[in-house]
Amino acid sequence: MLNILATTILAVCAQSTNQLILADGTVLEVTKITAETYSKVEYTTTRSTGSKDAAEVTEIIHALGNKKLEVYAAGVDLMKTGKYEEAVYKFRDVLADDKLLARSTYAWVNQHARFREMRCLYSLAQSEAVAGKADELIAAVPDTFFYAPALLMKASALKNMGDLAGAKAVYAQLDSDVASMSLSRRWENEAELGLVLLDSKLSASAKQRALQGLAEKNGEAFPTVAARARVEVGHAMVEGKEYEKAYNFFTAILEDETSTEAVLASAISGMGDCSYRQALAMDSLDDQKPLLENAILDFLTVASVYREHVEFVPRAMFFAGDALKRIGDSGSAKKVASRLNRLFPGSTYKAKLFKELNLK
Repeated sequence: MLNILATTILAVCAQSTNQLILADGTVLEVTKITAETYSKVEYTTTRSTGSKDAAEVTEIIHALGNKKLEVYAAGVDLMKTGKYEEAVYKFRDVLADDKLLARSTYAWVNQHARFREMRCLYSLAQSEAVAGKADELIAAVPDTFFYAPALLMKASALKNMGDLAGAKAVYAQLDSDVASMSLSRRWENEAELGLVLLDSKLSASAKQRALQGLAEKNGEAFPTVAARARVEVGHAMVEGKEYEKAYNFFTAILEDETSTEAVLASAISGMGDCSYRQALAMDSLDDQKPLLENAILDFLTVASVYREHVEFVPRAMFFAGDALKRIGDSGSAKKVASRLNRLFPGSTYKAKLFKELNLK
């Protein structure tokens, strides 16, 4: 049962080309990236110069073959293999290299190393540090390409800490910045989505309608926002106890080739919720067991495959451990608890699972 927790070690090598990954999935190979701000990304190709609205670009990938970028490249490779703590120190070494950062050719490294450090800390569930690093990034590079993504990560970190008021304030700030800084309306819609998800006054059905409306509003113009809203519709179905409907809804998302890793992790977590909650509604363990086993598989898939998306991982490990206990596999449940303690020792889900299993 626990084999799925084994981490797949990916082959890594230095990125050899400059690429822009666009929101529609297109990979644009470019000769040089000349500017990257919250407004636009400028580049040159062998034949011409060009630019993209920053909201159209989901990722900027720089060539890392130069020896001066060895430490940064090592940090990127460590991230790819899930060694986030080691990667953090690599990126901090990069940010301490004043000679590197002073070179105009590598000016981009400042914001990229800072944002990657944030991502690593987020994956380590160090939410307070993430919030602080978001502020540091924006202070160090005020026009950073990562301006809105950093604020969104800060809001998510605050939410993970239980600081819902703080998260709402960040979403409100981003919404205000759209007008004052002429940011893309994509970020206004992201902020609106975040605020809907934090609105405890909405019933499950009202939240479902609001999320469906956001998915439809963003469908063509901002597909990444639409995808996030759409998967949350499924979670609203779970809140409304529409388990079979939600499970089929999440399954359709898994079959959509445009779904991002974050959306896939959310969908698989939702599938686990459906099976888990259906199982608990039954009286007989014989009836519960197949559903609990399905839930365990889904939750452990989230924990092993989507480790970077920490908004789902500690929670998934808690429910996997709890479900393992319910089917009588206490040994595996304790192994999950041990791994949860090792990866996220400060998580509330770790404390809950230890209490559930009578561990100290």
